[in-house]
Amino acid sequence: MPPANYRYRFSRVVVLPLMAGCFAFGCASAVSKKPTEATADGRPPVDIVHEPCDTDSKNATKTDANGDGRPDIIQVMNGNREVCRAIDLNFDGLIDNYLYFDDAGNLRRRESDFDRDGLIDEIAYYQNGVIVQKHRETNLDGKLDTWDTYRQGLLTERLRDSNRDGKVDQWWTFPDPNKLECPVVAVDESGTGRPDVRYDPCKEREAEMTASEPQHPPTPAPDATPVDASTDDATGGT
Repeated sequence: MPPANYRYRFSRVVVLPLMAGCFAFGCASAVSKKPTEATADGRPPVDIVHEPCDTDSKNATKTDANGDGRPDIIQVMNGNREVCRAIDLNFDGLIDNYLYFDDAGNLRRRESDFDRDGLIDEIAYYQNGVIVQKHRETNLDGKLDTWDTYRQGLLTERLRDSNRDGKVDQWWTFPDPNKLECPVVAVDESGTGRPDVRYDPCKEREAEMTASEPQHPPTPAPDATPVDASTDDATGGT
């Protein structure tokens, strides 16, 4: 978390559904080709739903890349069009990546297992081959806890559930998508479901507010008023 001298107390807050609403999760189904929609109460999806890729299909082309007798790349075809692809990247017999393609042959979805346990940790969604959303599980509890939104292939917004309670408690924006080390982060530290603290380590929000024509304006964040870091530290914060 950024240093205390970059801490701000909100003078106004925006309720969770409004903040979550800026992330267009699309239409949902158990095997949806689009990002799963938010729940009725405005929360982003937490279930990791694998989209079937029939690697046992008679139309599957299998490649053994390392000669161990097991297929490492399986391409499921529909005529001349590749529907999906399963890849074992480290030759351990478990699929690490599933790739799914649209009718034009563009990548539309990628499922990834990063910790080699055979379970999906991340689902990325693409439109015309360009990434638009990424949903991740980062704390090994089998539930999604981080939801990223991209514009023109660049990361601009992020929602996070940092305490595993199924509720968003961090709202990230990236005023300059080329400077991912400089996010503006609104945090719910009180557990109310509303942001009450803002961190701006690179003063990006201030720079954006003074710029005449920001190139990639993020979703508007609540106004904030600075808090004296020494006073806040002395009182222990909230």
